[in-house]
Amino acid sequence: MVNIVRINVDTKMNDLESNMENCNVISTLNKTSKQKGKNNIRHLYSWTHNSDIIKCYGWYDGEHNIVNKHELIPNGSSKFLDDDSSTILLYGDIFLLCNDKNNKLKDFSVSDYAEFYDIINEGFDDCITDDDDDDDDIDESDLEENNEDDEDTDYNEDDIEGDFELINSDESDELDIDNNKY
Repeated sequence: MVNIVRINVDTKMNDLESNMENCNVISTLNKTSKQKGKNNIRHLYSWTHNSDIIKCYGWYDGEHNIVNKHELIPNGSSKFLDDDSSTILLYGDIFLLCNDKNNKLKDFSVSDYAEFYDIINEGFDDCITDDDDDDDDIDESDLEENNEDDEDTDYNEDDIEGDFELINSDESDELDIDNNKY
């Protein structure tokens, strides 16, 4: 028996025990799935963590009502998908399995995934800081004065250097050589 992770379409995760071996992964996951996308389940992405390989199985095509709302860890490698693993829309259940360095399945739990997710996404949070609470301390008269100052400021287009050039992307698919001196 090996433990795997199932991520449901509503982002809830379950630890599942399965009598799975490398040779019957696809058929076992198909039987274990509550919600499926179109076609067969596939090995979508892999990530390396220490000497382990975390593999993601799921569907990259399906109906709009079964889009899986979970955002995967970024920079997964895929043999056939070009989209980044954190931005692609997946359908139905998503499964995460772990193989050791000898390609043998090993236990992988929701808590293991959460730990790996935190390690990979270190430094990224909801951008909530103590400074967000200070917004309540702003005096409305200060805001009104700032708005009045903005209205009094005249911008002359001649004062702005021509550092920017608008390029119509319909004209050419290739970028021009950057001849600017920095």
